[in-house]
Amino acid sequence: MGVIDIWLFDQILLRPTAYRQPVFGGIMTSVPIQPRKVAFDVSSVPRHWNGGDPVLTRFFDALSVHFPEGERFFIQSVRNFQDQVTDSRLREDIRHFIRQEGQHGIVHDRFNDVMENQGVDVDKVTANLRTFIRTTQKYLPKKYQLAMTAAFEHFTATLGEAMVSEDSNMFQEADPVMRALFLWHGVEEVEHKAVAYDLYQSAGGGGYLTRASALIVATLMVHLVVGPVFWNMLKLDGATRKPGVILRGLNKLYGRKGILTGMLPEFLDWFRPGFHPWDTGMPEKVAAWLAEYEEHGDPMQASETIYGPVPLKVVA
Repeated sequence: MGVIDIWLFDQILLRPTAYRQPVFGGIMTSVPIQPRKVAFDVSSVPRHWNGGDPVLTRFFDALSVHFPEGERFFIQSVRNFQDQVTDSRLREDIRHFIRQEGQHGIVHDRFNDVMENQGVDVDKVTANLRTFIRTTQKYLPKKYQLAMTAAFEHFTATLGEAMVSEDSNMFQEADPVMRALFLWHGVEEVEHKAVAYDLYQSAGGGGYLTRASALIVATLMVHLVVGPVFWNMLKLDGATRKPGVILRGLNKLYGRKGILTGMLPEFLDWFRPGFHPWDTGMPEKVAAWLAEYEEHGDPMQASETIYGPVPLKVVA
């Protein structure tokens, strides 16, 4: 297939569609996006807060330390196209998306202070990511930056949906504060999972090949940027001198029944022509969290609706 053929395939066969209200099984699945100003007391969180497992803990810690700068990149990528949007619903969703992502950065910044006190060089990690992002913004077209944002949002939304799946043990034994923090973040990622995608399809011009390659690039970036930080955190904890601990932890992430392995079918749906983020609908437990939070505005109590009030004991 030549260059012209690829371009025609990208632009004609898979041309962008207008912003749409998603329908799943004949039922409207989108919900109004609601920014929530929350706070979590992370001052007493154990070092290995996820069931005492350093690998499971540091995997999510390594994601967390990158979230504030990453969220700023997502916000800017969306703002690059915000003024081109004519659909009033999408404009409103973008406004709330930006507010939600900004709040995510604030909350994870506070937990990053905890990791700084543990000896993690948060400033260095942040500076390295900031340099990487600025290079990306300098050399990649704004459309591709938006496609990458939509791809990252697909990853975080898939992770959010996996948090509440019946067979997930992602936070089964986690510290209640941290599981509530990540669950709140995950729920909001599900809530706004189509915003960047719909903006890419409409104002961004869309295109399948760009979208598909963006997820490949984003996945590589997660492993190449987050991976070394993850490993350095494990070294800081002395866990790398315990191969059995590392192997058991990695098996929980990447094994046959691992957390990340279990996400693969939904994650790979991105490559299906005609894909839309709302094809997976609204998970019942996400809807339950939203309803519970609406009652009292307490993310800790809303978390108990999903995980139960008494977590297993966590070993520090």
